[in-house]
Amino acid sequence: MLRTLSTILNLEASSFANRLIYYVQRLPLIGKRIGDRAYSSRSLKRVTAAAALLLAVLWGFLTSMLYIGLVIYLPVVTLGKDLPQEQQLNIFWHIFSIISFIVAGVTSAKVLEPKRGKYIAVKLMRLPANRYMRSILGYKYVTFFVYLLSAALLFSSLLGAPPSQGILLTAAAVMWRICCEFLHLRLFQQTGHVLVKNNAVVWIVILAGYITAFAPLLLDGSSSWATSLIEALPFSIICIVLGMLAGGYLLFRADYRDAVYAATKRDDPLLDLGRLMSEAQKTSVKAKDSDYSAEMLNDHRKKFENKEGYDYINAIFFSRHKSLIRQPFYKRLAILGAAGAAMILVAFLKPEQAAAISTRIGSLLPTLILVMAFLTVGEQLCKAMFFHCDLKLLRQSFYRQDAPKHFRIRFVRILGMNLLLAALLALVLTLAAMAAGISGEAGLHPDFILLWVSSLALAVFFSVHHLFLYYIFQPYTTELNAKNPFFHLFSGIVSGIFIILINVKPDPVVFSVSAAAVSLLYVAVVLVLIRKYAPQTFRVK
Repeated sequence: MLRTLSTILNLEASSFANRLIYYVQRLPLIGKRIGDRAYSSRSLKRVTAAAALLLAVLWGFLTSMLYIGLVIYLPVVTLGKDLPQEQQLNIFWHIFSIISFIVAGVTSAKVLEPKRGKYIAVKLMRLPANRYMRSILGYKYVTFFVYLLSAALLFSSLLGAPPSQGILLTAAAVMWRICCEFLHLRLFQQTGHVLVKNNAVVWIVILAGYITAFAPLLLDGSSSWATSLIEALPFSIICIVLGMLAGGYLLFRADYRDAVYAATKRDDPLLDLGRLMSEAQKTSVKAKDSDYSAEMLNDHRKKFENKEGYDYINAIFFSRHKSLIRQPFYKRLAILGAAGAAMILVAFLKPEQAAAISTRIGSLLPTLILVMAFLTVGEQLCKAMFFHCDLKLLRQSFYRQDAPKHFRIRFVRILGMNLLLAALLALVLTLAAMAAGISGEAGLHPDFILLWVSSLALAVFFSVHHLFLYYIFQPYTTELNAKNPFFHLFSGIVSGIFIILINVKPDPVVFSVSAAAVSLLYVAVVLVLIRKYAPQTFRVK
Protein backbone atom coordinates (compact mmCIF):
# COMPACT_ATOMS: atom_id res chain seq x y z
CA MET A 1 0.00 0.00 0.00
CA LEU A 2 2.84 2.43 0.83
CA ARG A 3 4.54 1.76 -2.50
CA THR A 4 1.27 2.39 -4.34
CA LEU A 5 0.71 5.57 -2.37
CA SER A 6 4.24 6.76 -3.22
CA THR A 7 3.57 6.15 -6.91
CA ILE A 8 0.28 8.05 -6.75
CA LEU A 9 1.81 11.03 -4.94
CA ASN A 10 4.71 11.18 -7.38
CA LEU A 11 2.28 11.04 -10.26
CA GLU A 12 0.16 13.87 -8.87
CA ALA A 13 3.23 15.97 -8.08
CA SER A 14 4.58 15.48 -11.61
CA SER A 15 1.21 16.35 -13.13
CA PHE A 16 1.03 19.48 -10.98
CA ALA A 17 4.56 20.45 -12.05
CA ASN A 18 3.66 20.11 -15.74
CA ARG A 19 0.50 22.20 -15.35
CA LEU A 20 2.39 24.82 -13.37
CA ILE A 21 5.09 25.10 -16.03
CA TYR A 22 2.42 25.33 -18.74
CA TYR A 23 0.54 28.19 -17.10
CA VAL A 24 3.66 30.03 -15.93
CA GLN A 25 4.81 30.06 -19.57
CA ARG A 26 1.68 32.03 -20.40
CA LEU A 27 2.18 34.69 -17.75
CA PRO A 28 3.21 38.14 -18.94
CA LEU A 29 6.86 39.16 -18.59
CA ILE A 30 8.27 35.95 -17.06
CA GLY A 31 6.51 33.42 -19.31
CA LYS A 32 8.80 33.93 -22.29
CA ARG A 33 11.87 33.11 -20.20
CA ILE A 34 10.69 29.54 -19.51
CA GLY A 35 11.15 27.28 -22.52
CA ASP A 36 9.75 23.83 -23.29
CA ARG A 37 12.96 22.23 -22.01
CA ALA A 38 11.61 22.82 -18.51
CA TYR A 39 9.34 19.80 -18.99
CA SER A 40 12.33 17.47 -19.43
CA SER A 41 14.59 19.02 -16.80
CA ARG A 42 14.90 16.43 -14.04
CA SER A 43 16.34 18.82 -11.49
CA LEU A 44 13.57 21.36 -12.11
CA LYS A 45 10.90 18.66 -12.01
CA ARG A 46 12.27 17.31 -8.71
CA VAL A 47 12.23 20.77 -7.17
CA THR A 48 8.76 21.48 -8.54
CA ALA A 49 7.46 18.09 -7.38
CA ALA A 50 8.88 18.62 -3.88
CA ALA A 51 7.33 22.08 -3.81
CA ALA A 52 4.02 20.58 -4.96
CA LEU A 53 4.01 18.05 -2.11
CA LEU A 54 4.89 20.77 0.39
CA LEU A 55 2.16 23.02 -0.99
CA ALA A 56 -0.33 20.16 -0.76
CA VAL A 57 0.44 19.74 2.95
CA LEU A 58 0.31 23.47 3.60
CA TRP A 59 -2.90 23.71 1.59
CA GLY A 60 -4.45 20.98 3.71
CA PHE A 61 -3.73 22.89 6.90
CA LEU A 62 -4.81 26.18 5.32
CA THR A 63 -8.16 24.88 4.07
CA SER A 64 -8.96 23.39 7.47
CA MET A 65 -8.03 26.66 9.17
CA LEU A 66 -10.17 28.62 6.72
CA TYR A 67 -13.07 26.20 7.15
CA ILE A 68 -13.07 26.23 10.95
CA GLY A 69 -11.89 29.83 11.29
CA LEU A 70 -13.92 31.69 8.66
CA VAL A 71 -17.00 29.52 8.31
CA ILE A 72 -17.54 28.60 11.98
CA TYR A 73 -15.41 30.57 14.48
CA LEU A 74 -15.61 34.04 12.93
CA PRO A 75 -19.44 34.10 12.63
CA VAL A 76 -19.73 32.87 16.22
CA VAL A 77 -17.51 35.60 17.71
CA THR A 78 -18.92 38.38 15.50
CA LEU A 79 -22.64 37.63 15.27
CA GLY A 80 -22.67 36.20 18.80
CA LYS A 81 -20.28 38.67 20.39
CA ASP A 82 -22.80 39.56 23.10
CA LEU A 83 -23.30 35.93 24.13
CA PRO A 84 -21.45 34.28 27.03
CA GLN A 85 -18.39 32.27 26.05
CA GLU A 86 -20.01 29.00 27.06
CA GLN A 87 -22.94 29.70 24.76
CA GLN A 88 -20.57 30.65 21.94
CA LEU A 89 -18.79 27.33 22.37
CA ASN A 90 -22.09 25.45 22.21
CA ILE A 91 -22.99 27.19 18.95
CA PHE A 92 -19.47 26.55 17.61
CA TRP A 93 -19.86 22.79 18.10
CA HIS A 94 -23.43 22.94 16.78
CA ILE A 95 -22.30 24.48 13.47
CA PHE A 96 -19.31 22.12 13.33
CA SER A 97 -21.53 19.07 13.81
CA ILE A 98 -24.18 20.00 11.24
CA ILE A 99 -21.67 20.82 8.50
CA SER A 100 -19.06 18.13 9.24
CA PHE A 101 -21.40 15.26 10.04
CA ILE A 102 -24.54 15.83 7.95
CA VAL A 103 -23.71 18.16 5.03
CA ALA A 104 -20.24 16.78 4.26
CA GLY A 105 -21.36 13.21 4.90
CA VAL A 106 -23.99 13.44 2.15
CA THR A 107 -22.21 15.65 -0.37
CA SER A 108 -18.70 14.14 -0.35
CA ALA A 109 -17.53 10.67 -1.38
CA LYS A 110 -13.90 10.05 -2.30
CA VAL A 111 -14.67 6.61 -3.73
CA LEU A 112 -17.03 7.96 -6.39
CA GLU A 113 -15.21 11.23 -7.04
CA PRO A 114 -14.51 11.79 -10.77
CA LYS A 115 -10.87 12.81 -10.99
CA ARG A 116 -8.32 12.97 -13.78
CA GLY A 117 -5.63 11.53 -11.51
CA LYS A 118 -7.80 8.48 -10.90
CA TYR A 119 -8.21 8.00 -14.64
CA ILE A 120 -4.46 8.29 -15.29
CA ALA A 121 -3.50 5.93 -12.48
CA VAL A 122 -6.11 3.23 -13.11
CA LYS A 123 -6.74 3.43 -16.85
CA LEU A 124 -3.39 4.54 -18.22
CA MET A 125 -0.89 3.22 -15.68
CA ARG A 126 -2.96 0.10 -14.98
CA LEU A 127 -2.82 0.36 -11.20
CA PRO A 128 -5.32 -2.09 -9.69
CA ALA A 129 -8.46 -0.21 -8.65
CA ASN A 130 -8.54 -1.85 -5.21
CA ARG A 131 -4.92 -0.95 -4.40
CA TYR A 132 -5.43 2.58 -5.68
CA MET A 133 -8.54 3.31 -3.62
CA ARG A 134 -7.23 1.68 -0.44
CA SER A 135 -4.08 3.79 -0.62
CA ILE A 136 -5.98 6.98 -1.41
CA LEU A 137 -8.58 6.47 1.32
CA GLY A 138 -5.95 5.67 3.94
CA TYR A 139 -3.89 8.74 3.03
CA LYS A 140 -6.95 10.96 2.71
CA TYR A 141 -8.42 10.27 6.13
CA VAL A 142 -5.15 10.17 8.06
CA THR A 143 -4.17 13.60 6.71
CA PHE A 144 -7.75 14.85 7.02
CA PHE A 145 -7.76 14.00 10.72
CA VAL A 146 -4.45 15.81 11.27
CA TYR A 147 -5.54 18.92 9.37
CA LEU A 148 -8.99 19.11 10.94
CA LEU A 149 -7.71 18.37 14.45
CA SER A 150 -5.18 21.21 14.35
CA ALA A 151 -7.85 23.73 13.32
CA ALA A 152 -10.51 22.43 15.71
CA LEU A 153 -8.12 22.49 18.69
CA LEU A 154 -6.93 26.01 17.88
CA PHE A 155 -10.30 27.71 17.47
CA SER A 156 -12.23 25.73 20.08
CA SER A 157 -9.53 26.54 22.66
CA LEU A 158 -10.11 30.24 21.97
CA LEU A 159 -13.67 29.67 23.20
CA GLY A 160 -12.52 27.82 26.30
CA ALA A 161 -12.97 24.22 25.15
CA PRO A 162 -10.70 21.57 26.74
CA PRO A 163 -8.36 19.75 24.32
CA SER A 164 -10.00 16.41 25.09
CA GLN A 165 -13.31 17.70 23.75
CA GLY A 166 -11.75 18.87 20.49
CA ILE A 167 -9.89 15.59 19.98
CA LEU A 168 -12.95 13.46 20.70
CA LEU A 169 -15.33 15.40 18.46
CA THR A 170 -12.82 15.65 15.61
CA ALA A 171 -12.19 11.90 15.78
CA ALA A 172 -15.95 11.29 15.77
CA ALA A 173 -16.40 13.56 12.73
CA VAL A 174 -13.61 11.87 10.76
CA MET A 175 -14.76 8.36 11.63
CA TRP A 176 -18.32 9.24 10.70
CA ARG A 177 -17.08 10.47 7.31
CA ILE A 178 -15.39 7.06 6.82
CA CYS A 179 -18.69 5.42 7.65
CA CYS A 180 -20.38 7.64 5.04
CA GLU A 181 -17.80 6.50 2.46
CA PHE A 182 -18.89 2.94 3.17
CA LEU A 183 -22.58 3.89 2.82
CA HIS A 184 -21.98 5.70 -0.48
CA LEU A 185 -20.10 2.67 -1.84
CA ARG A 186 -22.77 0.22 -0.72
CA LEU A 187 -25.52 2.39 -2.23
CA PHE A 188 -23.68 2.38 -5.55
CA GLN A 189 -23.03 -1.37 -5.43
CA GLN A 190 -26.66 -2.17 -4.63
CA THR A 191 -28.46 0.34 -6.87
CA GLY A 192 -25.86 1.82 -9.21
CA HIS A 193 -26.86 5.27 -7.92
CA VAL A 194 -24.24 7.93 -7.20
CA LEU A 195 -25.75 10.11 -4.50
CA VAL A 196 -23.19 12.92 -4.80
CA LYS A 197 -24.21 13.36 -8.45
CA ASN A 198 -27.85 13.97 -7.56
CA ASN A 199 -27.79 17.78 -7.64
CA ALA A 200 -31.29 18.15 -6.21
CA VAL A 201 -30.48 16.08 -3.11
CA VAL A 202 -27.05 17.66 -2.68
CA TRP A 203 -28.31 21.25 -2.80
CA ILE A 204 -31.30 20.53 -0.58
CA VAL A 205 -28.95 19.05 2.03
CA ILE A 206 -26.53 21.99 1.71
CA LEU A 207 -29.22 24.66 2.04
CA ALA A 208 -31.12 22.91 4.81
CA GLY A 209 -27.88 22.06 6.62
CA TYR A 210 -26.47 25.59 6.62
CA ILE A 211 -29.81 27.10 7.63
CA THR A 212 -30.04 24.66 10.53
CA ALA A 213 -26.41 25.25 11.46
CA PHE A 214 -26.61 29.04 11.67
CA ALA A 215 -30.22 29.37 12.85
CA PRO A 216 -29.36 29.50 16.59
CA LEU A 217 -26.76 32.17 15.93
CA LEU A 218 -29.07 34.34 13.81
CA LEU A 219 -32.13 33.97 15.99
CA ASP A 220 -31.78 33.90 19.75
CA GLY A 221 -28.35 32.38 20.29
CA SER A 222 -29.75 29.31 22.01
CA SER A 223 -28.12 25.92 21.66
CA SER A 224 -29.84 23.05 19.89
CA TRP A 225 -30.26 19.32 19.86
CA ALA A 226 -27.03 18.95 17.88
CA THR A 227 -24.95 20.49 20.65
CA SER A 228 -26.35 18.19 23.30
CA LEU A 229 -26.02 15.17 21.06
CA ILE A 230 -22.39 15.57 20.00
CA GLU A 231 -21.27 16.47 23.52
CA ALA A 232 -22.67 13.17 24.76
CA LEU A 233 -19.88 10.60 25.09
CA PRO A 234 -21.97 7.68 23.72
CA PHE A 235 -22.52 9.54 20.44
CA SER A 236 -18.77 9.99 19.84
CA ILE A 237 -18.04 6.39 20.83
CA ILE A 238 -20.71 5.11 18.44
CA CYS A 239 -19.28 7.21 15.58
CA ILE A 240 -15.75 6.03 16.27
CA VAL A 241 -16.77 2.37 16.47
CA LEU A 242 -18.83 2.56 13.28
CA GLY A 243 -15.95 4.33 11.55
CA MET A 244 -13.48 1.65 12.62
CA LEU A 245 -15.75 -1.10 11.31
CA ALA A 246 -16.35 0.75 8.05
CA GLY A 247 -12.63 1.54 7.72
CA GLY A 248 -11.69 -2.09 8.19
CA TYR A 249 -14.12 -3.10 5.47
CA LEU A 250 -12.90 -0.38 3.09
CA LEU A 251 -9.23 -1.23 3.62
CA PHE A 252 -9.39 -5.02 3.50
CA ARG A 253 -12.62 -6.31 1.97
CA ALA A 254 -14.25 -3.72 -0.30
CA ASP A 255 -14.20 -4.19 -4.08
CA TYR A 256 -13.76 -0.83 -5.80
CA ARG A 257 -13.44 -1.90 -9.41
CA ASP A 258 -16.96 -1.04 -10.57
CA ALA A 259 -17.03 2.25 -8.63
CA VAL A 260 -13.62 3.37 -9.91
CA TYR A 261 -14.34 2.38 -13.51
CA ALA A 262 -17.68 4.21 -13.37
CA ALA A 263 -16.00 7.32 -11.97
CA THR A 264 -13.21 7.30 -14.55
CA LYS A 265 -15.67 6.83 -17.41
CA ARG A 266 -17.60 9.89 -16.28
CA ASP A 267 -14.43 11.96 -16.24
CA ASP A 268 -12.67 10.43 -19.24
CA PRO A 269 -12.10 13.19 -21.81
CA LEU A 270 -9.40 11.20 -23.63
CA LEU A 271 -11.58 8.10 -23.99
CA ASP A 272 -15.04 9.55 -24.64
CA LEU A 273 -14.81 13.24 -25.46
CA GLY A 274 -17.99 13.24 -27.51
CA ARG A 275 -20.14 11.93 -24.68
CA LEU A 276 -18.55 14.26 -22.17
CA MET A 277 -19.21 17.27 -24.38
CA SER A 278 -22.76 16.07 -24.93
CA GLU A 279 -23.37 15.76 -21.19
CA ALA A 280 -21.87 19.19 -20.54
CA GLN A 281 -24.04 20.67 -23.28
CA LYS A 282 -27.17 19.04 -21.87
CA THR A 283 -26.59 20.43 -18.40
CA SER A 284 -25.13 23.91 -18.25
CA VAL A 285 -24.73 25.28 -21.76
CA LYS A 286 -27.39 23.58 -23.85
CA ALA A 287 -29.51 25.81 -26.06
CA LYS A 288 -33.05 24.92 -27.05
CA ASP A 289 -33.71 23.64 -30.55
CA SER A 290 -36.17 26.48 -31.07
CA ASP A 291 -33.29 28.95 -30.78
CA TYR A 292 -31.91 27.57 -34.06
CA SER A 293 -35.13 27.30 -36.04
CA ALA A 294 -35.15 28.70 -39.59
CA GLU A 295 -37.73 31.29 -38.61
CA MET A 296 -35.64 32.52 -35.68
CA LEU A 297 -32.48 32.69 -37.80
CA ASN A 298 -34.24 34.79 -40.45
CA ASP A 299 -35.60 37.13 -37.77
CA HIS A 300 -32.09 37.57 -36.37
CA ARG A 301 -30.66 38.48 -39.76
CA LYS A 302 -33.34 41.10 -40.38
CA LYS A 303 -33.22 42.49 -36.86
CA PHE A 304 -29.47 43.07 -36.79
CA GLU A 305 -28.75 43.79 -40.45
CA ASN A 306 -27.72 47.35 -39.52
CA LYS A 307 -24.95 46.03 -37.23
CA GLU A 308 -21.53 44.81 -38.28
CA GLY A 309 -18.36 43.24 -36.90
CA TYR A 310 -18.30 42.22 -33.25
CA ASP A 311 -21.49 44.16 -32.54
CA TYR A 312 -23.27 41.88 -35.00
CA ILE A 313 -21.68 38.67 -33.67
CA ASN A 314 -22.56 39.43 -30.06
CA ALA A 315 -26.03 40.69 -30.89
CA ILE A 316 -26.70 37.41 -32.70
CA PHE A 317 -25.30 35.40 -29.79
CA PHE A 318 -27.33 37.14 -27.08
CA SER A 319 -30.50 37.05 -29.14
CA ARG A 320 -30.16 33.48 -30.36
CA HIS A 321 -29.35 31.86 -27.00
CA LYS A 322 -32.40 33.04 -25.10
CA SER A 323 -32.67 29.77 -23.20
CA LEU A 324 -29.18 30.31 -21.77
CA ILE A 325 -29.35 34.04 -21.10
CA ARG A 326 -32.85 35.44 -20.85
CA GLN A 327 -34.58 32.61 -19.06
CA PRO A 328 -32.13 32.57 -16.11
CA PHE A 329 -32.37 36.36 -16.05
CA TYR A 330 -36.16 36.30 -16.01
CA LYS A 331 -36.15 33.62 -13.32
CA ARG A 332 -34.02 35.86 -11.13
CA LEU A 333 -36.46 38.72 -11.68
CA ALA A 334 -39.37 36.46 -10.76
CA ILE A 335 -37.61 35.21 -7.62
CA LEU A 336 -36.91 38.78 -6.52
CA GLY A 337 -40.52 39.75 -7.12
CA ALA A 338 -41.84 36.77 -5.17
CA ALA A 339 -39.38 37.36 -2.33
CA GLY A 340 -40.36 41.03 -2.17
CA ALA A 341 -44.05 40.20 -2.01
CA ALA A 342 -43.37 37.67 0.76
CA MET A 343 -41.31 40.15 2.79
CA ILE A 344 -43.98 42.85 2.47
CA LEU A 345 -46.64 40.37 3.57
CA VAL A 346 -44.54 39.38 6.59
CA ALA A 347 -44.06 43.07 7.42
CA PHE A 348 -47.82 43.53 7.68
CA LEU A 349 -48.44 40.27 9.52
CA LYS A 350 -45.57 40.60 12.01
CA PRO A 351 -44.69 44.29 12.12
CA GLU A 352 -42.62 44.16 15.30
CA GLN A 353 -40.24 41.45 14.10
CA ALA A 354 -40.02 43.02 10.64
CA ALA A 355 -39.29 46.44 12.14
CA ALA A 356 -36.53 44.96 14.32
CA ILE A 357 -34.86 43.43 11.27
CA SER A 358 -35.33 46.57 9.15
CA THR A 359 -33.56 48.74 11.70
CA ARG A 360 -30.44 46.63 11.03
CA ILE A 361 -30.29 47.43 7.30
CA GLY A 362 -26.93 49.14 7.68
CA SER A 363 -25.29 46.28 9.56
CA LEU A 364 -26.67 43.75 7.06
CA LEU A 365 -25.24 45.50 3.99
CA PRO A 366 -22.15 43.21 3.75
CA THR A 367 -24.49 40.23 3.27
CA LEU A 368 -25.39 41.79 -0.07
CA ILE A 369 -22.07 40.40 -1.30
CA LEU A 370 -23.36 36.86 -0.94
CA VAL A 371 -26.76 37.75 -2.39
CA MET A 372 -25.32 39.50 -5.43
CA ALA A 373 -22.78 36.73 -5.99
CA PHE A 374 -25.66 34.31 -6.56
CA LEU A 375 -28.02 36.81 -8.17
CA THR A 376 -25.82 38.34 -10.86
CA VAL A 377 -25.26 36.70 -14.22
CA GLY A 378 -21.73 36.27 -15.48
CA GLU A 379 -19.93 33.01 -14.70
CA GLN A 380 -22.40 30.71 -16.45
CA LEU A 381 -22.74 33.21 -19.26
CA CYS A 382 -18.97 33.16 -19.83
CA LYS A 383 -19.07 29.37 -20.15
CA ALA A 384 -21.93 29.64 -22.63
CA MET A 385 -20.03 32.24 -24.68
CA PHE A 386 -16.99 29.99 -24.75
CA PHE A 387 -18.89 26.88 -25.81
CA HIS A 388 -21.22 28.44 -28.40
CA CYS A 389 -19.12 31.31 -29.75
CA ASP A 390 -15.48 31.62 -28.69
CA LEU A 391 -14.40 27.98 -28.89
CA LYS A 392 -14.06 28.17 -32.68
CA LEU A 393 -13.34 31.87 -33.09
CA LEU A 394 -10.41 31.76 -30.67
CA ARG A 395 -8.52 29.65 -33.17
CA GLN A 396 -8.35 32.76 -35.36
CA SER A 397 -5.56 35.23 -34.57
CA PHE A 398 -7.63 38.30 -35.50
CA TYR A 399 -10.25 37.37 -32.91
CA ARG A 400 -7.67 37.05 -30.15
CA GLN A 401 -6.05 40.35 -31.09
CA ASP A 402 -9.43 42.10 -30.94
CA ALA A 403 -10.22 40.75 -27.47
CA PRO A 404 -10.52 44.26 -25.93
CA LYS A 405 -13.25 45.16 -28.46
CA HIS A 406 -15.60 42.26 -27.81
CA PHE A 407 -14.80 42.43 -24.08
CA ARG A 408 -16.26 45.94 -23.90
CA ILE A 409 -19.35 44.91 -25.88
CA ARG A 410 -20.04 41.96 -23.60
CA PHE A 411 -19.29 43.95 -20.45
CA VAL A 412 -21.93 46.55 -21.36
CA ARG A 413 -24.51 43.81 -22.03
CA ILE A 414 -23.82 41.92 -18.80
CA LEU A 415 -23.65 45.15 -16.81
CA GLY A 416 -27.10 46.15 -18.03
CA MET A 417 -28.67 42.91 -16.84
CA ASN A 418 -26.91 42.98 -13.46
CA LEU A 419 -27.76 46.63 -12.80
CA LEU A 420 -31.41 45.84 -13.42
CA LEU A 421 -31.25 42.91 -10.99
CA ALA A 422 -29.48 45.06 -8.39
CA ALA A 423 -32.02 47.87 -8.76
CA LEU A 424 -34.90 45.44 -8.33
CA LEU A 425 -33.22 43.91 -5.25
CA ALA A 426 -32.72 47.34 -3.69
CA LEU A 427 -36.31 48.31 -4.53
CA VAL A 428 -37.70 45.13 -3.00
CA LEU A 429 -35.72 45.60 0.22
CA THR A 430 -36.66 49.27 0.40
CA LEU A 431 -40.38 48.57 0.01
CA ALA A 432 -40.20 45.75 2.56
CA ALA A 433 -38.45 48.03 5.07
CA MET A 434 -40.92 50.85 4.46
CA ALA A 435 -43.79 48.43 4.95
CA ALA A 436 -42.27 47.61 8.32
CA GLY A 437 -42.48 51.29 9.27
CA ILE A 438 -38.82 52.28 8.89
CA SER A 439 -38.34 55.79 7.49
CA GLY A 440 -36.44 58.94 8.20
CA GLU A 441 -37.78 62.35 9.04
CA ALA A 442 -38.32 63.12 5.38
CA GLY A 443 -39.83 59.71 4.70
CA LEU A 444 -36.58 58.13 3.57
CA HIS A 445 -34.24 56.29 5.89
CA PRO A 446 -30.55 57.17 5.30
CA ASP A 447 -29.65 53.49 5.10
CA PHE A 448 -31.85 53.17 2.01
CA ILE A 449 -29.36 55.29 0.07
CA LEU A 450 -26.50 53.10 1.26
CA LEU A 451 -28.51 50.03 0.25
CA TRP A 452 -28.94 51.31 -3.31
CA VAL A 453 -25.32 52.40 -3.62
CA SER A 454 -24.03 49.05 -2.33
CA SER A 455 -26.32 46.98 -4.56
CA LEU A 456 -25.45 48.87 -7.74
CA ALA A 457 -21.74 48.92 -6.89
CA LEU A 458 -21.69 45.17 -6.35
CA ALA A 459 -23.51 44.68 -9.65
CA VAL A 460 -20.72 46.59 -11.38
CA PHE A 461 -18.07 44.58 -9.52
CA PHE A 462 -19.44 41.14 -10.39
CA SER A 463 -20.14 42.15 -13.99
CA VAL A 464 -16.51 42.99 -14.65
CA HIS A 465 -15.10 40.32 -12.31
CA HIS A 466 -16.39 37.20 -14.10
CA LEU A 467 -15.58 38.61 -17.53
CA PHE A 468 -12.10 39.63 -16.40
CA LEU A 469 -11.34 36.12 -15.12
CA TYR A 470 -12.60 34.67 -18.39
CA TYR A 471 -10.48 36.88 -20.65
CA ILE A 472 -7.28 36.98 -18.61
CA PHE A 473 -7.15 33.36 -17.39
CA GLN A 474 -9.51 31.68 -19.89
CA PRO A 475 -9.87 28.67 -17.58
CA TYR A 476 -12.01 26.46 -19.82
CA THR A 477 -10.52 23.61 -21.79
CA THR A 478 -12.22 22.08 -24.80
CA GLU A 479 -13.81 19.63 -22.32
CA LEU A 480 -15.35 22.59 -20.43
CA ASN A 481 -13.21 21.88 -17.36
CA ALA A 482 -11.63 24.79 -15.51
CA LYS A 483 -7.98 23.74 -15.15
CA ASN A 484 -6.09 27.02 -14.76
CA PRO A 485 -4.67 27.09 -11.19
CA PHE A 486 -4.29 30.88 -11.25
CA PHE A 487 -7.99 31.21 -12.00
CA HIS A 488 -8.86 29.18 -8.90
CA LEU A 489 -6.25 31.01 -6.82
CA PHE A 490 -7.53 34.47 -7.75
CA SER A 491 -11.16 33.40 -7.25
CA GLY A 492 -10.28 31.91 -3.86
CA ILE A 493 -8.56 35.11 -2.71
CA VAL A 494 -11.54 37.24 -3.70
CA SER A 495 -13.97 34.82 -2.02
CA GLY A 496 -11.86 34.88 1.16
CA ILE A 497 -11.98 38.68 1.25
CA PHE A 498 -15.76 38.54 0.85
CA ILE A 499 -16.12 36.08 3.73
CA ILE A 500 -14.03 38.32 5.98
CA LEU A 501 -16.11 41.39 5.09
CA ILE A 502 -19.38 39.57 5.75
CA ASN A 503 -18.23 38.50 9.20
CA VAL A 504 -16.40 41.69 10.20
CA LYS A 505 -19.35 43.94 9.27
CA PRO A 506 -17.71 47.31 8.61
CA ASP A 507 -19.47 50.62 9.12
CA PRO A 508 -22.36 50.96 6.59
CA VAL A 509 -21.09 54.25 5.17
CA VAL A 510 -17.54 52.93 4.89
CA PHE A 511 -18.75 49.74 3.23
CA SER A 512 -20.95 51.52 0.68
CA VAL A 513 -18.37 54.12 -0.27
CA SER A 514 -15.63 51.48 -0.44
CA ALA A 515 -17.79 49.18 -2.58
CA ALA A 516 -18.47 51.98 -5.06
CA ALA A 517 -14.84 53.11 -5.18
CA VAL A 518 -13.41 49.59 -5.50
CA SER A 519 -15.90 48.67 -8.24
CA LEU A 520 -15.10 51.74 -10.35
CA LEU A 521 -11.37 51.28 -9.80
CA TYR A 522 -11.69 47.60 -10.69
CA VAL A 523 -13.36 48.49 -14.00
CA ALA A 524 -10.62 51.00 -14.85
CA VAL A 525 -7.81 48.59 -14.01
CA VAL A 526 -9.46 45.71 -15.87
CA LEU A 527 -9.89 47.75 -19.05
CA VAL A 528 -6.17 48.52 -19.01
CA LEU A 529 -5.18 44.90 -18.33
CA ILE A 530 -7.51 43.55 -20.99
CA ARG A 531 -6.09 45.88 -23.62
CA LYS A 532 -2.53 44.89 -22.71
CA TYR A 533 -2.71 41.16 -21.97
CA ALA A 534 -5.97 39.65 -23.30
CA PRO A 535 -4.67 39.15 -26.87
CA GLN A 536 -2.09 36.73 -25.42
CA THR A 537 -4.15 35.11 -22.63
CA PHE A 538 -7.56 34.76 -24.30
CA ARG A 539 -7.05 31.50 -26.20
CA VAL A 540 -8.15 27.86 -26.34
CA LYS A 541 -6.21 25.54 -24.03
